[in-house]
Amino acid sequence: MKNVTQIISKTALVFLLSNLVVTVYFLYSYRSIIETVDVQLIARIIKQFGLIISIPATILFVLIDTLLVKVIKTNWALYVTRTIIFLGVLYIMCLVFSIYIITSALIDNPLAE
Repeated sequence: MKNVTQIISKTALVFLLSNLVVTVYFLYSYRSIIETVDVQLIARIIKQFGLIISIPATILFVLIDTLLVKVIKTNWALYVTRTIIFLGVLYIMCLVFSIYIITSALIDNPLAE
């Protein structure tokens, strides 16, 4: 039961952290065209971008981390590896989603009202 609780808490933590990173990234990247930052804008960014990037990134990270715990035994190496893998998976998901946005921007601008 302890193992299931750890996996669920790890999944929730990674999901929330990746959602936060994606939201801050989009707010920072598009700060020149955003007039005001309010709850409605943040909710829209989370729905349009955060969930799409965070869900696959969380699943990939938890799967990779489950394998790493069995291979790496020292704590500091495990934490460093987790950080690098988290940022790498998030970067890959953002890259894939950016390609999707670029191709779909020709049809519809997702940031426009």
